[in-house]
Amino acid sequence: MKPMPKPSETLVYIDNDGSARELTADEKKYVDTEFSPFDGARPYIKRHYLDRNAWGELRGFVTKNEVPDGVPVNPAPPASPQNKTPRGIADSILDLVRKHGQD
Repeated sequence: MKPMPKPSETLVYIDNDGSARELTADEKKYVDTEFSPFDGARPYIKRHYLDRNAWGELRGFVTKNEVPDGVPVNPAPPASPQNKTPRGIADSILDLVRKHGQD
């Protein structure tokens, strides 16, 4: 029996503009992590390319075979250094609150 591939080998990421790309190293690690089905931090994997996430956005993980013909799968973006200091993390949280918290 053939072993099941790791999620990182079968998934791509869809951006809000509908473009597809390969996963970054951090995303591969995240989707390959074992989570309880009841863990709210587990990755959301869309069943279909056009499915929306809880925020109504197109972005999210989907299997490569769900990407429509004619939509190229681009390479993963280069890794960017992240500011993991307490101040850098606080700034990131504030940016998310500003972006998503005012509806």
